[in-house]
Amino acid sequence: MRWLFPLVAALVVGCGLASHASASTPTDAQLLARYAPILVLHPDERFQPEAVDGYLADADLVGGHYDQRLCKSVDGPAALDCYANADAAHAQPPAVYGAVLRRGNRIALEYWLFYAFDLYAPASEIWQDHEADWEAITVLLDAKRRPLLVGTSRHCGGARRDWSAVTRRGTRPVIYVALGSHANYFSPGSPPLERRCWPDVALAVFKAYNVALVDRLAVGRTIAGARVVPVTATSPSWIAFAGQWGETQYVHFSNNAPFAFGFGPSGPASHALWRQPVGTVLGWPRG
Repeated sequence: MRWLFPLVAALVVGCGLASHASASTPTDAQLLARYAPILVLHPDERFQPEAVDGYLADADLVGGHYDQRLCKSVDGPAALDCYANADAAHAQPPAVYGAVLRRGNRIALEYWLFYAFDLYAPASEIWQDHEADWEAITVLLDAKRRPLLVGTSRHCGGARRDWSAVTRRGTRPVIYVALGSHANYFSPGSPPLERRCWPDVALAVFKAYNVALVDRLAVGRTIAGARVVPVTATSPSWIAFAGQWGETQYVHFSNNAPFAFGFGPSGPASHALWRQPVGTVLGWPRG
C-alpha cells in the first residue's frame, strides 16, 4: 500500500496549485483599484469628483430632471460660489464610480466621475453652464486582463490612447481634467474643442466674437486616493434614473441675456459608453 502516499501527495500538491491559480485571478474590485485613474485638476478648479449623495440631498425631482434647489444655473459665473459652497457643506471626499463591463473577449473598466456644477467660460462674457456633470474614463483590458488602451470622455465624445503611450504611475493612468468643463485629457495644455460639439449658430457667434474654443488644463491638485464605489446596471438605485441631472443649462454671449439650451446631462446607464463600452471607446479618435 506504499503507492498511496505518492498519490495522496500528488493530490495535495495539485489542489494547492489549483487554489493558488484561483487566488491569483483578481476580483472585479481589485481590477478597479489596480487601474483607477489619477486625476490632475486645474489650479482654479473648485469642484472634485465625488459621490452624488450631497447633490441629491439638495435636489428636487421636477418634471423628469433633478433641480438643485439652493442655486440657479441661469446666474452663470455669479452662481459659482453658491454651487461650490453648497457642495462643500456636505464635505464629500473624492470618489469615482467603477463598473466592470464584459463584452466578448474584452473587459471595460469604466470610472464615472460626478461633479456638482459645470461652468465652461472661454471668455469673460461668454459662458455655458449646467448643474451636475458626468464624465468617464475607461481602461480596456484583453481576455487575460492586460491593459490595451485608455479612453477619456470630453464634451460630445471622447478620445483614446494606447496603453503604452499613456502616462502612468504604476498601473494607474494619469488624466488631466479641464477647468470648468471637466473634460478629460492625457496631458496639460489648451487643446481645441471639436467643432461638431457645437451647433452652427453657436460657432458663428463664437467666430464673430473672435473666441477660441479651447479647454484649459494645468497642474493643480492631484487626486490619487479617490474612493472607488462599485456600481452595476441596477445598483445603486439612481444608476437607472433615465432623466437629466440638473435644471436647465444656459448659454450666455456678450450684451445678451442667458438663453436656455436643454437640461443637464444624463446619468451613466443612459450613455452609449455604458451600453456599448468597447465599440464606443474604439470609435473615438486617437488623442
